Amino acid sequence: MQQETFECIVIGGGVIGSSIAYHLAKQGRRVLVVERAESAAQPTASWASAGGVRRQGRHPAEAALASEAIQRWPTLEQELEASIHYRQGGNLLLAETEAEEETLKRFVQQQQSMGFADVRLLDRQGVHDIVPSLADHILAASYSPADGQADPADTTRAFAAAAQRHGASYWTYTTATTLLKNGQRIVGLQSTRGAVYAEQCILAAGAWSDTLAQSIGLHLPIRMYALQMVLSTPTSPQHASILTPVVSALGRALSLKQLDDGAFLLGGGWLGEPTPDRRSYTLQKEHVQGNWEEARAVLPAIAHTQIARSWCGLEAESIDTIPFIGSVTGFPGLTLALGFSGHGFALAPAVGRSVADLVEGKATPELDGLQPDRIMNFTEQQTADFLTKETASPTLEP
Repeated sequence: MQQETFECIVIGGGVIGSSIAYHLAKQGRRVLVVERAESAAQPTASWASAGGVRRQGRHPAEAALASEAIQRWPTLEQELEASIHYRQGGNLLLAETEAEEETLKRFVQQQQSMGFADVRLLDRQGVHDIVPSLADHILAASYSPADGQADPADTTRAFAAAAQRHGASYWTYTTATTLLKNGQRIVGLQSTRGAVYAEQCILAAGAWSDTLAQSIGLHLPIRMYALQMVLSTPTSPQHASILTPVVSALGRALSLKQLDDGAFLLGGGWLGEPTPDRRSYTLQKEHVQGNWEEARAVLPAIAHTQIARSWCGLEAESIDTIPFIGSVTGFPGLTLALGFSGHGFALAPAVGRSVADLVEGKATPELDGLQPDRIMNFTEQQTADFLTKETASPTLEP
């Protein structure tokens, strides 16, 4: 068995882990990424994500990261020297009733208060000017023009390739089994490829982070859920480019986007069931059909297509639906970047930069509201209830 030493070990080669590795390697650090399969492998979140790139609807604690990320996405292809199929088509959050329209007015004010100054309220005419094919009954929308979409798997692999160009090593098809301690300090990990040591370990293993943390007595209030996606057949030529922005609806579990080939990609928080071994999932037919019907209700042109396939990604939901990013009191040498609750993809460029800066000892005020020590704010009963109750759908998918 092989034993090596690195400056930093990143556990998890998804979009978050690979972005962190890329930014660390750019600092000149000797970095190892340990990934139990390969980057963006089924059924990880980075493989299954819908690829939405949004600020709109963010928790205030994520606002600074979201603003930074949205500025970087338009030039990320050039930075990573790879195609990620990024498109800045905006994001529409629809209102279908007068009550929802009033809610949207308050929502837009909140978005602007978080620094998203370009987010604005559109009336019926404004909405249909942007997407004429939307259903006639749509009354209004919150519009975030700087938002967009990208290909999650291609983006993950682009970060991984860029990290390796800067000198990072990847151990793929290698399972991290336990974290290693010297006294209280985390000094490395035991893996199926052997023990490996580092000054800093960054745990970014998504839905599988909890079991690894338990190996050192750290109990994370995160749980696995299977987030569903549905893909349509390509639409007819006259409908091939009718939807530029990503669309969601205030009163529906829906996220809807159109891909380059004219197919529609549906999400919005519909769930499958993780298998007992936490390695796969089972789709629920009624949820697939429910997602489809919600999409047809706001974009009737979807009726001209059929369901091509559906799948789930295994995600980690945190107890308060925002991620844990940073160090943990009592576990020196360990940094967390996990629990993104179905909306981490868009943040990846900023998360990678901020974690690399944190490891380097720089100030990272953008992480203040996401510190892992807030775990201590939840009682044992609250955590137990969260881990055992039936999984609830998130309000917005990535």
